Amino acid sequence: MGKGLGQLLILSMVLVSSISCADFSQSDTETRGSDELSQKTISQTQLDELGEALATWVAEYQAADEIPGLAVALVYQDQVLLLEGMGSRDLAQELPVTPHTLFHIGSTHKSITALLAAIAVDRGLLAWEQPIVEFAPEFELRDPDATEMVNMRHLLSMRSGISDDAVDFDLAEIEALDLFDQVADAELLGEPGGIFDYSNVSVSLGGYLVAFAAQSNMNTLEADHEALLTEWILDPIGMKDARLQLSDAQTSGDVALPYVWAGDRFVVAEREDFDDDPLSPSGGLKASINDMAAYLITQVQGGVAPDGSRIVSTSSLQATWQPRWGSYAMGWEQENYQGVVLLSHGGLYDNFLSIIGIVPEYELGFVVLTNSSDAAEGLIGGVAHQVVELTQELEL
Repeated sequence: MGKGLGQLLILSMVLVSSISCADFSQSDTETRGSDELSQKTISQTQLDELGEALATWVAEYQAADEIPGLAVALVYQDQVLLLEGMGSRDLAQELPVTPHTLFHIGSTHKSITALLAAIAVDRGLLAWEQPIVEFAPEFELRDPDATEMVNMRHLLSMRSGISDDAVDFDLAEIEALDLFDQVADAELLGEPGGIFDYSNVSVSLGGYLVAFAAQSNMNTLEADHEALLTEWILDPIGMKDARLQLSDAQTSGDVALPYVWAGDRFVVAEREDFDDDPLSPSGGLKASINDMAAYLITQVQGGVAPDGSRIVSTSSLQATWQPRWGSYAMGWEQENYQGVVLLSHGGLYDNFLSIIGIVPEYELGFVVLTNSSDAAEGLIGGVAHQVVELTQELEL
């Protein structure tokens, strides 16, 4: 059986699970939305230099660490500055990584689930601070007071009190509805808003509750969630390659294989991913670098897709960027690096390792997808800060 996304880990350098509430106070984060940042004026020459500099840095890392295959993109406003595949998606057949090669993006999917919720907020289906039981009366936690209190922001910021250990069954043998039954009986770590615990279960519940808010059917949560993901995000943004189900990804003909180091060579890893993973809203998507570049353009443009259509309001989108407790927002972790606000999130699952990020002040977005967590740890751990450093070195 597959291990499921409950086994997913995030590198400590990308996400610190024991975030202190003192890291960023609410008053601090409320003043740091990109709508209040003065945007930098950047010339085309500087942008070209930035894309070339990042490509060179990533290529050097890929060669030095012998990463089997990766894809990298850098965007500015609605412009793609860099989009490149490096190495192989299949070593044995010597197949290169292309702009359409599918990688498992792991927990970088969490911001997509947050975007799904933001669209639901715009449509009046729910509010960030609205108790879940007001639109989903069936939702229940072990503590009745917590049941009446917990809201969508709690779930997506992993401040719900719901542990990642709340589900004790083999994930390949249960459905989304079973998550709700398990959580109803599980002991909470603390009251909603009072404690952070990195929890795929909590985020997945959030994704399914968006589907319930839209369709009002607890018996078709998986299908409704996948349909909304496609209708509200993948199709409008132009993420044409992206697939939620592993079997759909494998039939695409352009999918990266995951690799592990076997002492003296890379070998294909045993697959952990499987169809209908009940935790898929927390990190189930397989996507190409083309897809992720389009997604980041939508993020840095405040909710406007590459074709110019608005997907979500800027205010609802930016609510997903801003922490309320600690540095973790909703699918994003915020830090201040060298005086610049940086939003990023890593993903590690099925031996794929990835990272996405936004630098709102510069209207930049970046993503790196790799097919070997064994080889790519250094690259993924360092690229976010490198983007900021290269930007500042070019005096943008």
